[in-house]
Amino acid sequence: MGGVPVPIYIEISHLHRTATFVARGSISPDELRAAAEQLLDAGVPHYAKLLDLSGAVIDAGLAEVIAALMRARHTDKRGPMALLIDPGHDQFARAFAATQSSHRPVSLFTSLREARNWLAQPHDTPAATPATPEQAASKPWSDPQRQAVMIRGTRRRDLAVGRRNRPIN
Repeated sequence: MGGVPVPIYIEISHLHRTATFVARGSISPDELRAAAEQLLDAGVPHYAKLLDLSGAVIDAGLAEVIAALMRARHTDKRGPMALLIDPGHDQFARAFAATQSSHRPVSLFTSLREARNWLAQPHDTPAATPATPEQAASKPWSDPQRQAVMIRGTRRRDLAVGRRNRPIN
């Protein structure tokens, strides 16, 4: 496997109304801005979001810049946000959470399991839209229309996710 780690990975599931954001290594302002714009362009402000910032180094001064970008683009209701952090490197996460707490439920976690459990709880978010017939016919844990993207610097690469054409034994 070996390769160079990808700084930012984003996966959006419209079926489950979730967005997952994983950042690793030193994240540049351009990478962070591109990732925020990717989420905004996907139209998911009301989805539950899991931001894994535990392996990232991000300048805390960017928190207000990204928050202002988000406020300028979307004024509608925002879904809950769980931030997974490393307690020794959490300055950006804490600063960003402080900018979001008046707009949505926000909580910081050091455990992925606790973050997922918190997101699974009911929060004051818009009602779910009904599933399409294709989604309803799929397995409940499968989302064939899921999207994923990797961002490195100013480059963006869309990824295929969840496509396995193997028979089940």
